Amino acid sequence: MSENLPAPAPDFTPAPQGGGGGAAATAASAAGAVVAAVGYGIQFTAMVAKLASAGLALRGVGARVRETYRYIGDCAKSVDHLADLAANLRPAVDADTVGEHRDAAKVMRASLARAQRMANTVDEMSVMFDQAKAAHEGDYGAVNDVATSMTVPMANRNFYRNR
Repeated sequence: MSENLPAPAPDFTPAPQGGGGGAAATAASAAGAVVAAVGYGIQFTAMVAKLASAGLALRGVGARVRETYRYIGDCAKSVDHLADLAANLRPAVDADTVGEHRDAAKVMRASLARAQRMANTVDEMSVMFDQAKAAHEGDYGAVNDVATSMTVPMANRNFYRNR
């Protein structure tokens, strides 16, 4: 039955600003607003820094993976060459040994292909972190500037929530 009840009305009341009036209450209220604005600014700056750091950390990973796995590609070519040599020897090396070499080279190439896909994904993630940082700054940068430079107490943050 309770699932059919209407949702409670949103709370648009400003945050309490102290228990009494006078200069002391006004000073405490102003100090609270400064602390709230500074806290918001710190959160915004920390989020932007984390997004930038994640993008930077991933930026070179794809290239390092490609460089590391290039060696595996060279190994696959060498093993294929050895299989060709073994198959052309007279008397020829048995077909199972040649087949094992070809299978090993095939596994190496598959590993190389997976590494390439992983490197591409890491590169894409790096770009996405950079885009997320730019979007966050675009969406909330102006809000952060206003919030951190306000001279009046900030309203209760529930007032600003999307409902």
